[in-house]
Amino acid sequence: MMVPALMYHHISPINGPHSVSPAVFREHLQLFAEHNVRTLSLSEFEAWRAGELTLSQPAVLLTFDDAWLDNWVHALPILQEFESKAVFFVVTSWPGDLGPRWDLQGSDSWKQPSHAASMALAGTPEGDEVSMRWSELLAARDTGLVDLASHSHRHGNWWEQGATWEEKLAILEEDLAETREVLQKRAGECSPNFCWPKGQFSNEMVRIARSCGFSSQFSTLRGGNGMGTSKLVRRINAENKPASWLEKRLITYRNPVLGNVLGLVHQKLHGARLARRFASAPRSEFRFPLLASV
Repeated sequence: MMVPALMYHHISPINGPHSVSPAVFREHLQLFAEHNVRTLSLSEFEAWRAGELTLSQPAVLLTFDDAWLDNWVHALPILQEFESKAVFFVVTSWPGDLGPRWDLQGSDSWKQPSHAASMALAGTPEGDEVSMRWSELLAARDTGLVDLASHSHRHGNWWEQGATWEEKLAILEEDLAETREVLQKRAGECSPNFCWPKGQFSNEMVRIARSCGFSSQFSTLRGGNGMGTSKLVRRINAENKPASWLEKRLITYRNPVLGNVLGLVHQKLHGARLARRFASAPRSEFRFPLLASV
């Protein structure tokens, strides 16, 4: 059996990159309900991969990157409607400190800015307009449906700030220490799961994150996930397309042979893109091992 992990960002009626409308998201969850697909928590997903949990039905892991405010406004009420589990990957320097905006939940009047505009505001004094607050993240967790985990402290700033490869690695290590400290303080615990910002990582960065306590790491590499020792989780980008499209994608990536072949092709292309973009790194940093040994 293979378990796909779906990657969402925005659940918003505003069309654009990284955005799925509330109506389409509801279709996706309705598909799971109609086909008896189990949505897993992080602990269930890890237990299954370790051979400690037996799954008697198809399963999927729902992941949300960045913890945008529209996840609170639109995604969470729909998750509750279907009693579906999910994980919110939080950029821990972004959430504000005010109380939950209960009045916005399910609101059609509030609109999340575009992804580009949201990224420009996140982490600034105006970031509260686009990001979930700590109170909302904890309220989401308290529903029993949402796990919280790190998406770094400053959304991958080590790539831009480090002049040399060694400096980038040092800044990464500082960021990982900060995000662990903040999650421990704010949520009472820091999950061993970590999601790489923008899908950008290297072999050495994976090793550093593991040494910092993040034993399971989520990527944007495509593919399904099987049982075993691999701790680099592959994901499928959830697009603003109907349930029929999603069903075909899930069938593809649940097939161990086809899913792994497509995953390996994407892995090679993604590694080549990263090597071109980050020329200061040794090229071997982006020659990722095969699926079973990542």
